[in-house]
Amino acid sequence: MIVLSAGLGVLLLLGGGYGVISHLRAAATARPPAVQPRDTPPAPWDSAGPSEPAPPSATPTGAPADGGTTHAAPGSPISNSEFGDWRFKAGTVRFEANKAGGWTYDTCDPVDARGVLAEHRCERAVQIAYSAYRGHLKAVQVVMAFPTGKRAEDAAKRLAKLTTGALNIRQDKVRATYAYGKVRTNAIKKYVIVTIVTADRTARAKAPKFHLYLQADTFSYFLLRDTTVTS
Repeated sequence: MIVLSAGLGVLLLLGGGYGVISHLRAAATARPPAVQPRDTPPAPWDSAGPSEPAPPSATPTGAPADGGTTHAAPGSPISNSEFGDWRFKAGTVRFEANKAGGWTYDTCDPVDARGVLAEHRCERAVQIAYSAYRGHLKAVQVVMAFPTGKRAEDAAKRLAKLTTGALNIRQDKVRATYAYGKVRTNAIKKYVIVTIVTADRTARAKAPKFHLYLQADTFSYFLLRDTTVTS
C-alpha cells in the first residue's frame, strides 16, 4: 500500500505524459478502417499502415494462478509473463481486468515507430493487453527497458511530446471507436511505461480512474522490481 501510494503520489504530482491518443501505429494484423459514428473520434491508428513486428521472443504464458504480477528476479530481462490478470484492491477502490495477450521482444524495434527508442538505446520491450467491463474498456501497456535511468527519462519526455505515433501497438487489442482514449507515459528507474486506454460510452466514466490506477500499480511494481531484499 505504501508503494502504491508513492506511485500514485508521483503520478498526481508530476503527471508524466498524459494526453489524448493520436496516430499511434498498430503492430498487428491490419483491419480496414471502420465506419465511424459522427460523435466518436476515428481510431488513431488508421492514418498509417501497420508495420509488422518481429516475432515475440517468448509466447505468452498466461496469468499466474492467483492473477496479478509475478515478481521477477532482480536485474532479469523484462517479460510479459510477469503480468497476469489485473486484480486490484486498495481500500474501497477495486478494479479487475483480464489479460488479453502478452508479447515479449528481445529488442525494441517491433514497437519503435519513429526511431525514438533506438535514439535512446532502448534494449527490450513488452506489450500487455487487458480487457475490462466485458470489453467495453481495453488497455495496452508497453514497457521498455533502457540501459540507464537518464536514457529512460529522456525517452519518456520525448514520447510524451510527440503528436504523431511513436509506438507500434497491437491494434487488435484496443477499441476501434471510443468515447475515452488517452495515453499515460512515465519513467521509473530504467523503465518507461506507456499505458493506452480506450473505452466506449458504457465504460467512459470509469476509464480515467482505471487508467490512473493501472499506471500507478505498474509504476509501483517497477519501483521495487530490481530491489534485492536481504534479511
